Amino acid sequence: MIDKRIILAIVIGAGALAASASSLLGTVLVSGFLDGIHPCGIGVLLFFIAFLIAVSRDRKGILWMGAAYILGVFLAYLLIGLGIMQALTVFPPMFMAKLGAGLLTLIALVTVFDALTGRSTLRMPSFSTPWVQKAIEESTLPAALVAGFLVGLCAFPCAGGIYVAIIGLVASRVDFIASLAYLIVYNIAFVLPLVAILLAATNKGVIERLASAEKSNRRAYKLGMAVFMLALAAAIWFGAIGG
Repeated sequence: MIDKRIILAIVIGAGALAASASSLLGTVLVSGFLDGIHPCGIGVLLFFIAFLIAVSRDRKGILWMGAAYILGVFLAYLLIGLGIMQALTVFPPMFMAKLGAGLLTLIALVTVFDALTGRSTLRMPSFSTPWVQKAIEESTLPAALVAGFLVGLCAFPCAGGIYVAIIGLVASRVDFIASLAYLIVYNIAFVLPLVAILLAATNKGVIERLASAEKSNRRAYKLGMAVFMLALAAAIWFGAIGG
């Protein structure tokens, strides 16, 4: 079993690093990685791999299907980011950066509330579950791609607070081409936890241990993420992150 104190220390430490970093690139990388360990996407990936094992897929088949799923998540999140970037062009850059920081603060407070009460206010909408499950059960590469894309879209409400704040920050510091590069970097970091789980979870025992660890450490994870989000929001608001 993973010690809750270790997870909390890792998340808070990474949050402090991102919030105090003088490098915009470092902040984008750390923020993307931490955003990628939200329960929405990881929980569905674990279910997806468990299903593949149940239908006797070999390791190669699991990796190909998982890769298609992760590509779907990446494309969905990238397209969402591009849409947000376009919307930001009609507002003053610093206004959007601070608006993102305010949104991040609100989401952090909701996350603390959920951690202390055991609720899940921020989660994938329930209507999306049958669509995702249907795509997963088809067990083909196109279906896996569609499943990942749907999860990326539907996970945004529960995992997108950091994303919006980072996009606002980047848009306030660099031009559109550089912003696009940062957006791609963010999304690569965002799917790295999914890649790591896919490589590690090709047997049922590993999946069960990962699922158990995620469930038992959920409160510590949420509190750690809330601290990170508050630190990042403060750094954005007070201009503590350099270019």
